[in-house]
Amino acid sequence: MRMRKLVLATCIVSVAGCSLPLIGGDHLGNSAERKVAADTTAVAPPVVQVHDFPHSSVASVFAWEPDDAQLGLSTLVTRTGKLVGGLRAGDHQLYMHVFQARMMGGFKYATVTPGHLLLPIKARDDPHACSRGRFCTPMVSLGVRIPDSLLRAHRDSFVVTFHPAALRLWTVTLRPELVAAYLQSVDSVVASRH
Repeated sequence: MRMRKLVLATCIVSVAGCSLPLIGGDHLGNSAERKVAADTTAVAPPVVQVHDFPHSSVASVFAWEPDDAQLGLSTLVTRTGKLVGGLRAGDHQLYMHVFQARMMGGFKYATVTPGHLLLPIKARDDPHACSRGRFCTPMVSLGVRIPDSLLRAHRDSFVVTFHPAALRLWTVTLRPELVAAYLQSVDSVVASRH
C-alpha cells in the first residue's frame, strides 16, 4: 500500500510540475519580455520560383511562405507575356491543397474587401508538384482567381474570405512581402518575353 501511495504521489508531482507553466508559472519572464521576444523574431522572406522549360509554351511562377508550400500564389506567363494563371487572361491564382480547403469547410466562392468577388477554380493535378527543389506544392490543388489589378491594388496584407455553403466563413491572409516578391517575379518574366 505504501508503494502505491509513493507512485501516486510521484505521478501527481510529475503532472503538476509539467503543468506549472500552463497554470501560471512564467518561464519567459513577464509579459512585456515575452512581447519583446516575439517582436524580434525575424520572418523569413517568401519563396518565389519561376519554371521556364525550353519547349513549354508557358512559364510558371509560384510564391509561398517558407514554412508552407501548400498555399500560395501562382500564374502562367505565355511566350507573348500574357498572364493565364486563373484559367482566364490577366488572372493570378491563390492556390491551396484540396485537403486544406476541405478541412476548413470548403467554399462556394471567396471575397476580398471591399466586396470583390473571387471565383473558384476547380481542383487540378500538378504532376510537377515536387520538382520545385526541396518544397512540394500541392499535387492536387484548388483555389480562386485573382485579377491582376486587384492584387496590385492591395499594399497591405491581402485577406481573402472564403464562403462555404453551410459552415462559418474562414480567411487566408497573404503578407505584403509575399505579394510584392511574387509580383516582382511575374513582372520580370513578362518583361523578358517582350
